[in-house]
Amino acid sequence: MITGNKGEWSEIYALFKLLGDKQLYAGDADLNKVEELFYPIIKIIRYESGGNFEYELNGDLVIISGGIEKLRVPVQTFIEQSIKLLEKIKTSTGAFSVSETEIFMSYINCKSLKAKSSSKTDIRIVIHDQRINQTAELGFSIKSQLGGEATLLNASKTTNFIYQIVGFKATEEEVNFINEISTKSKIKDRIEAAKQLVGN
Repeated sequence: MITGNKGEWSEIYALFKLLGDKQLYAGDADLNKVEELFYPIIKIIRYESGGNFEYELNGDLVIISGGIEKLRVPVQTFIEQSIKLLEKIKTSTGAFSVSETEIFMSYINCKSLKAKSSSKTDIRIVIHDQRINQTAELGFSIKSQLGGEATLLNASKTTNFIYQIVGFKATEEEVNFINEISTKSKIKDRIEAAKQLVGN
């Protein structure tokens, strides 16, 4: 059984929705779809543990290939699956599973909810730019607003910010005291302690 949060399931929803729409719309600065500016999708490439899987659009069919296996699935199936999955994402909380979606995912060789954390993109989309009559492969990181405000930065052990506090002249003992603060809100509490030493 696959379980995930709203953001993780949103990666699968995006895959289904894009294949159902068959085109990628541009957006404005407020994340609103620009109806008159879109790019036909040629194929979507998703990286799975077994390698790359391609979802190529061919008329009203999606041709799925990875290794030697090829499947042909109607675009309409992706539309139906995206609608059902979106409803489940909206009405669920915490980590949840979606058995019907999981069965369909298995059928189309989609094994995981999200891309590897080391990957900078969640999916790659090959589009056709009609203005210049050329194709382009673009990588996208999917950020969902369905569960809450999306972050632009994923917090992990490799995420590291170093700040310098101007005018901060603390003794080694004071610095050790601040660094030893390990409350539930330790970052906020450490900043407060440093501000008190500076006098702000």
